[in-house]
Amino acid sequence: MARYELQEDGDPRSLEPQVFALLAYLIEYRDRVVSRDELLEKLWEGRIVTDATLASRVKSARQAVGDDGKAQ
Repeated sequence: MARYELQEDGDPRSLEPQVFALLAYLIEYRDRVVSRDELLEKLWEGRIVTDATLASRVKSARQAVGDDGKAQ
C-alpha cells in the first residue's frame, strides 16, 4: 500500500485527506491552470460543494505549504 505524506524539515504535517488530495492534484498539473470546475469534478467526484468549502480547502492547502499571501 502506497503512503503519501507532506513533510516540513523532515517532520510529517497533518492534513485533512481532501487538502492533501488538492495539493497533490495541483502539483501533478502545475504546468497549467486548474479550474474550479475541474477540481470539483476530480476531487469531489461531482458532489455538490459550496464555494466556501472549496475556498476553505484551498486556504488550508496554502497554509500547509507556507503561503500566507505575502510569502508564496
